[in-house]
Amino acid sequence: MYLALIGFSLYISYIDLKSHRIPNKSLFCASLLFLSISVAQGAPVYLKSTVISILTSLPLIKFRVGAGDIKLLILTAFFFLPPNLVILIRFLSAFSAIAASLIFFTLFKEKSLQSSIALAPAICGAVIWSAS
Repeated sequence: MYLALIGFSLYISYIDLKSHRIPNKSLFCASLLFLSISVAQGAPVYLKSTVISILTSLPLIKFRVGAGDIKLLILTAFFFLPPNLVILIRFLSAFSAIAASLIFFTLFKEKSLQSSIALAPAICGAVIWSAS
């Protein structure tokens, strides 16, 4: 399951960095893949984490965070993030560090923060860090 997460994370991060979009087809295919692996391995799913992700992500729409980023967070939380305070702190720490790096990289490359910032690498990296 962890290898599938890493492979999917590399793919979706590349797509987001290149096009600044996270396709619904990719998220749907990943959800089917994760669900089938989860059923085959008897791995748990985390409904509480999903609900928490949804509730905390709704205000982010106001700040122009893309719906694909929110769907990615919800998908990964469902399969990989147990509702645990230590896991939450690890996730937020890793997400903050990676997102800050992406912001600085975008600022250095574009000379402005007016362009889109791909958050999929930050979300996926934080989930990989937290799920390990």
